[in-house]
Amino acid sequence: MKAYAPGDALPGAETPRYLSHEGVQLYLVHHATAAKRARATVVLAGPMTLERSHGYLSWVRLARNLALNGYDVLRFDYRGVGESTGDFREQSFESWKADVAAVVAHAKTLPAKRVVVLGLRLGALLAKPLFEDGSVDGLVAWDPPQTARAMLMDMLRRKLAADYMEFPEAPRKVRDDYVRDLEKDLEVEVEGYPWTQRLWRSAEAFSFAEPERIGGEWQTVFLDGRAADKLPQAKREHYASLKIPRPSFWLQSTHLVADLAELFTLTQERLHQWTNAWSVTDGGAS
Repeated sequence: MKAYAPGDALPGAETPRYLSHEGVQLYLVHHATAAKRARATVVLAGPMTLERSHGYLSWVRLARNLALNGYDVLRFDYRGVGESTGDFREQSFESWKADVAAVVAHAKTLPAKRVVVLGLRLGALLAKPLFEDGSVDGLVAWDPPQTARAMLMDMLRRKLAADYMEFPEAPRKVRDDYVRDLEKDLEVEVEGYPWTQRLWRSAEAFSFAEPERIGGEWQTVFLDGRAADKLPQAKREHYASLKIPRPSFWLQSTHLVADLAELFTLTQERLHQWTNAWSVTDGGAS
């Protein structure tokens, strides 16, 4: 596999734009492959809020690596986050899932016949229903939380640590205190974003398990380095585990970027397997 390194010439044109969707503007960047024909279009569905900021450099490098290896890539910001418009207070997991669907629909207007969503954490939760309903041909899930609620609770744990560092003299809270506030329809600031009851309750409907779909290609990659015997025993060929170095996607400093070459290569090799098979099915060479 080819590897993009900072300072290298861009693999292809990188075109930012806004995609109009349900009264908001989704910020979208198209990383075009330099290949004559894209193997597939990969939609990158990223993580949530501060995790998005911490992982931004790695996310861009992933897009460029994929473009270098023959894929058109679309990365975007959910409404109310990053460069997209919209009020974060009005958002829910359902509205963000609709954002992924809108970008997938745009991906289908590009020349490549096949569309894959690569979702990291929040993105994996949002992309799984789209894969199950046949909206995309493939799904790569990086570090999917077991449930959306579990992911939010983990983020609240980080908030407790931040509160202690910033306000050491303030009365100590526990996560259940913040949960009670959310259930009372009070806003709770978490990592700079105003969580609402709407967001909290919408998480109940989102979980991650083996996709319930016959056909289509999928892979789940756990990033905690768990042993092979800890992976789901059914359909083991669909699972992989890596221990990514720190700083990782959501623990990244402004000075260091994790070396994710092994993760990038593993994913690109799997995508090549899929697209080679699809090329035969579709009657053309990749």
